[in-house]
Amino acid sequence: MQRRSLSLALAGASLVPVAAMAQGTGSRAQGSGATPQANTPPANLANMPPDRLAAMTHEAGSFALATAKIGAQKASKPEVKRFANFEVQEQEGVAQAMKMAGHNFPDYRPTGEKAQVIQRLQSASGADFDKIFLEVQEQGHQELLNLTTAMMQSRAPVADRITATLSNGQIKEHLVLLNVMQGRA
Repeated sequence: MQRRSLSLALAGASLVPVAAMAQGTGSRAQGSGATPQANTPPANLANMPPDRLAAMTHEAGSFALATAKIGAQKASKPEVKRFANFEVQEQEGVAQAMKMAGHNFPDYRPTGEKAQVIQRLQSASGADFDKIFLEVQEQGHQELLNLTTAMMQSRAPVADRITATLSNGQIKEHLVLLNVMQGRA
């Protein structure tokens, strides 16, 4: 029984940093507009202060959640809607784990280019929506991949690096799925 409790505790502890990244770690995360571009190399991010790297990851994860919620409502193709629903569940699960761990981060409010992308998604429909949604998710997942890769290489706390390692594989899987849905694989 103690082995099971230890395993559950370790699993829960590994989710804490991901949720911190998904929910933000400070006021700079909210509307900072400092999320890296999808092509920002992880090596350029790894030397950032761990709390700033987590805040940037929060912003990228929150944006993925916000766009996935729109996709869950508006996607016209079943596989796109299914992907969006899974993304929503994943991001909400991470946020819930953080709350259970005692963290309380500010709500994400997109600004600038991110707000424009959300407006664009909200105005699109049908096949046009699906195309835009998949492109947005692909770019967002590339940002998350770069951020989690940077986190793995950074001086962030061990729990953050463990969580980033676990998230990194799932993000890579999502990028493959996005390519398949876009007819590129």
